[in-house]
Amino acid sequence: MIEFLKSIPWSNVAGIIFGATISAIVGYLLQRNSFAEARRQKEHDRFEVRKAQAYSLFFKIIRVQSTTVQLAKAVAESLAKAEADGLQGMLWQKIMPMGNMPPRVKFTSDEMALLLSLDSQLFNDLGPYDDIHNSLLDIFELYGNHRHSLTEKFGAKMTGSVGITGLTQADADWLAPRAHILNGLAETMIQRAEHDSGESKALLLRMHALFVREFKMNPRLDFQEPT
Repeated sequence: MIEFLKSIPWSNVAGIIFGATISAIVGYLLQRNSFAEARRQKEHDRFEVRKAQAYSLFFKIIRVQSTTVQLAKAVAESLAKAEADGLQGMLWQKIMPMGNMPPRVKFTSDEMALLLSLDSQLFNDLGPYDDIHNSLLDIFELYGNHRHSLTEKFGAKMTGSVGITGLTQADADWLAPRAHILNGLAETMIQRAEHDSGESKALLLRMHALFVREFKMNPRLDFQEPT
């Protein structure tokens, strides 16, 4: 056995060992690079998913802000037209109901989890705002339904867009509590639409600044205020 070992050219053995070592090092480096690339790809994919969630949430709050502005504008236009027509009476008689209501908005748990990971205070402030937005739509819808139920009971003599209705005492007694409810809804609509349009704008600005910083979001914000 010793004689056999002596017969082996040690230069060849050293070459084999060196080659194996180089192969092992190369294999290790290739594997490490592969793991690093896989990690980079995973981080990239995670970033893209979070960016998509950010855009989804951003567009929803844009819709919320746009809806509240349009509702406030619709109320203001009804009041302005009633004044121009010289219409006297209670508030509900001056505010026309909305035709087609805008769609509801719902924030997903993934969208809110993303926001919580980035800005807990904005998460707290925005968290219930889909329900706030939807409740405002519910008020406008309820007003429209109640007003329609009330006005369809009576005929009217029309002068342009203004109708005049003669009421008996029994009609007036039937109308009084319902008109009181409608007037309360109309007052709530005015207050909520004005308040929510300003509050949602502030939330939108904060969200935009956050997503520009975190995801290099490109869209600019241009607000058109209702006259």
